[in-house]
Amino acid sequence: MQTQYIIPKDRKLPLSQDFEFLQQEGLKYVERLGHKFWTDYNPHDPGVTILEILCYAITELGYRSDFDIRDLLADNGNTISNNTFFTAAEIFPNAALTVMDYRKLLIDIKGISNAWLLPTKKTTDADGYWEPNDSEAKIYLNKLEDKISLKNTDRNGKLLEELHVKGLGKIKIELEEDPILGDLNTLLLEFPFWHEDRWINLRITPQFTNWNHPDAGLFKKMNTPSEITIGSIEKTQGIIYLIVNRYGHPGDTLRFRVFCDDPDELDIALVYLNNEGHVCEIISDFEKKKEKIEETFSAVSIALQQNRNLTEDYLCLEVIEKVPVAVCADIEIETGFDPVAVMTQIQIAIDNVINPKINFYTLSQLVNEGLHSEEIFTGPRLQYGFLKEDEVEKAKLPTGIHASDIIAVLMEIPGVKSVKNLLMTAYNFLGQPITGSINESWVLGLSGEVKPIFNIHRSKLLLFQKNIPFLLSETQQMQVDQKVMMYKMQSNQKKLMNSRNDFEIGAGEHYKLQNYYSIQDEFPAAYGLGKNYLSENEKPLRKAQVKQLKGYLYFYEQILADFFNQLYHAKNLFDTHPIDRTYFPAYLEKDPDSGADFYSASLYSADLKNILLDGEFPDDEASLYESNTKFYDRRNRVLDHLMARFSENFNEYVFMMYRLSNETAGMGTLSFDYDDLIADKQNFINDYPKISSNRSLGMDYLNAKITPGNPALQFNAMWNSDNRGGYEKRTAKLLGINNMRLRDIVTEKTTQSQWTVETEDKSYRFKIINPAVDLPQKWDWAQQHFTLQLLYRVEKHSGNYYLYLFRKEEKIARVDEVFPNKDEAFAFLNKMIREVNKYHESFYCLEHILLRPFDNSTFSDDTLLSVCLNDNCDDVANNDPYSFKATLVLPGYLSRFQNLTFRKYAEKIFRQEAPAHVLLKICWVNKNDLLAFQEKYKNWLEKYRVYRLNYCSNTLTDDDKSVYGATLNELVAALKELHTIYPEGNLYDCRLSESNNPIILGNTSLGTL
Repeated sequence: MQTQYIIPKDRKLPLSQDFEFLQQEGLKYVERLGHKFWTDYNPHDPGVTILEILCYAITELGYRSDFDIRDLLADNGNTISNNTFFTAAEIFPNAALTVMDYRKLLIDIKGISNAWLLPTKKTTDADGYWEPNDSEAKIYLNKLEDKISLKNTDRNGKLLEELHVKGLGKIKIELEEDPILGDLNTLLLEFPFWHEDRWINLRITPQFTNWNHPDAGLFKKMNTPSEITIGSIEKTQGIIYLIVNRYGHPGDTLRFRVFCDDPDELDIALVYLNNEGHVCEIISDFEKKKEKIEETFSAVSIALQQNRNLTEDYLCLEVIEKVPVAVCADIEIETGFDPVAVMTQIQIAIDNVINPKINFYTLSQLVNEGLHSEEIFTGPRLQYGFLKEDEVEKAKLPTGIHASDIIAVLMEIPGVKSVKNLLMTAYNFLGQPITGSINESWVLGLSGEVKPIFNIHRSKLLLFQKNIPFLLSETQQMQVDQKVMMYKMQSNQKKLMNSRNDFEIGAGEHYKLQNYYSIQDEFPAAYGLGKNYLSENEKPLRKAQVKQLKGYLYFYEQILADFFNQLYHAKNLFDTHPIDRTYFPAYLEKDPDSGADFYSASLYSADLKNILLDGEFPDDEASLYESNTKFYDRRNRVLDHLMARFSENFNEYVFMMYRLSNETAGMGTLSFDYDDLIADKQNFINDYPKISSNRSLGMDYLNAKITPGNPALQFNAMWNSDNRGGYEKRTAKLLGINNMRLRDIVTEKTTQSQWTVETEDKSYRFKIINPAVDLPQKWDWAQQHFTLQLLYRVEKHSGNYYLYLFRKEEKIARVDEVFPNKDEAFAFLNKMIREVNKYHESFYCLEHILLRPFDNSTFSDDTLLSVCLNDNCDDVANNDPYSFKATLVLPGYLSRFQNLTFRKYAEKIFRQEAPAHVLLKICWVNKNDLLAFQEKYKNWLEKYRVYRLNYCSNTLTDDDKSVYGATLNELVAALKELHTIYPEGNLYDCRLSESNNPIILGNTSLGTL
């Protein structure tokens, strides 16, 4: 439909641009406010003239305000660099959460053609729920001894009920075919060699069944002739059995089975393989194949750990087992159709049913199909294009292949009249029919953990015309094979390189919206304003009158110029860059047209510019235009608006902090800081794409990377890094905790006579008073209380002032600073307490599923978490300490963390932001318990990732097992010792009020009377 452009007959302007409307409204105000003194409203009246000129200037302001938002936000380069406008690829995707998300995430990895996450088994329990996957080690419920055990009997020899750990996902991946090494999903190696005038094709398999077998590591050690000897080689029942020994290491042996495509060529192969150089070529190919797989496995491991949901984990990676499926059918075709074309479509259709294809799409393709951005960017952000969820869903691992599905697609092929006698058979990787899956006519049952593939060579598809069978000629069959191969090559999943995977933020056009053109130029010449300069011959009275009118008009001009400048700086208001004002006044210095001094410049005082723009104002004033209170209110309202676009708010946090500030619990100036609140909101918005999309994630306990050409994972530093889970980062932002690096919360670990406290801005040094007496007791007390502001006093000695930390009336420690007066000492104390608390506020999150045992021989019952199996607590939640549980450990001795109001709010946030099925234990602990846990947790993190990798690669040594077992035992012991501490309350005399710090049962420790 062609768009028609017209000029409306009765054009209606916005009211801000309608001169007549503004003039009439202005006259109404004049009549209402000045009717006693002003009765002439005709155009010749100077007051009416001024009103008309002001209305005219307002229409310009209305015109500029009506610009497209892109133009209002554009900077000098016509780009929109606002931090609060995120692209579709930044704000829509989320970290993998559902099974579909994980599949899309893994399929997007280079070297992967398909992948599956199996969160549970395909069977159900007695209650109809899906059974969890088997964990690495079997754990049992020993109710007699009130514990869980790795032994299956109690002390009386009674068999125990097994505990099934939930939350363990099984990952199966299908690797892309390598053009040289062939199919990487199987241990089968296809190896051709030239003999006389033809190629001899060998199919070779090692003795083990997966790449993680310990003997797979021998490929790298036995790939040169000097390192091997051929132990034996013999032919038995059409198979060559080859044994290769490692020279000088009699225990290292590789065993192979060798098959020939043509059984008559076995003797030729036997001679060929009885050569160490030829055997090393084969072993080298196996090593290249293994390295290729390991490199892909490493990439998969990194992607999985970066997207691991809180309290969940994965079992060791597995390559999918492929099951060839043969189809036999009699197909009647109509006359007049090309049998080659029909047979080609038949084979393609069957292949698509048994092995559906997954394709990557460009952004423009999906947009042209009518998909909206929220649909396109659903799930994790991909780097090689976009996947359609319906295609990924069709390519899931089936529990059976239905003949009806195959018949349905065959009947849609032009020329197919009927399908009869359809039978299906499944084969193992050696080509032998699988028992129970032979000649199935309705449903070919599968386990749901294998991938079926259509095998045309074992299939038998007969074409009929008028019930008369006819066979394709050799030439026709070759044509069919070529067309099918061409289709597969075209439809093979291709990752899109260098494609545009995001919508670009549109550019605007930058206008100098702040330029103000003086209204004096609009006055009639008789006024002597603007460009209409008075003659030098005019009388002094006339000149004074003009100057007086300029001074009168200056107030209007300043207001108008401020509005224009405010409009220009709207881009700053709706950004998260720190600003120190929300009103942006203009200084009328130069005329933007001529560059000359502004017409009224001669009237300004010398310091007007400084007062307007850069003046120093009292503490309660942000600028000449706004107080600090107004600035905080206006800035917070804008930030609240920006957060509300994502359905987020800090209201509860603000109310909680206000309540905190009104409580007399020794919080001091730490209780509420408006600048901190604004910074918290700005940081939250800046990080929102990650905070939002990663909100469900646990810690990446590998924290590793890979480099091209090196399949091994390389560990990044775990401690003193930003390696925190998305759940931890989000909850920290909501609690106003900005420094969430994985680091020491307790920095002082040994008893000392002095110590230094690090913060973001500076270091603070403390000294114990009289360290020769009771130093350990003083040290412990000081570490628990040095963040409490009300425990400090200022005392004067020798003309100087010092800050002391008091325990009742006893001086415990002194801040190593000297002050000239009390005011500076108290100001220093306020800043120090605020900075120390802000810097040390943090927490640890330990997911219990990561502490599970991995075998029943290395681990002991001491390394298991404690449970309650008694009658009063015997239920599913209490019986299982590993499934969907986590412990949060916080320093309960910090100022804010001691307050019960803050604790209740924090615990609400922790539980509110955790997935609904996750059970949290929250511990506010003292310094000694936190230090013990911190050291054990740090040590465990380093040992755990190494242990996990070696466990899955079957390279664990006895030393590895014993070291990790001891490390885990220490962490579990430290975890069991954690207990929440409570703020101290006091019993008061009956005449005193207890409202300030009452004794609350279960929430207060008893102090002194």
